[in-house]
Amino acid sequence: MHTFIPTKDELEEIIQKAVEKTVSDKLPEIIKKTNRKDYYTIEETCEILDVSRRHLQYLRDTEQISYVKNGRKIYFKAEDLDEFFNVNYIAAEV
Repeated sequence: MHTFIPTKDELEEIIQKAVEKTVSDKLPEIIKKTNRKDYYTIEETCEILDVSRRHLQYLRDTEQISYVKNGRKIYFKAEDLDEFFNVNYIAAEV
């Protein structure tokens, strides 16, 4: 078994590549999370899901999507919208 002992320049290059890869992999997700709200109104949810208010009501009635009711106001968690998309995801056959 051989031991690899990098020079200072090689070590810096290895670390730089690892950091660049990590940042490029994680940055879009971090930006997405920081630019979005935690909860959405009915109107915002309809726009995000591209559905009518009536269809959103149907999704609530059939418990296909979770929601929060605060008095008369209804909100949808961003994580629940993500889950709704993931549950209904159909992968292409390659």
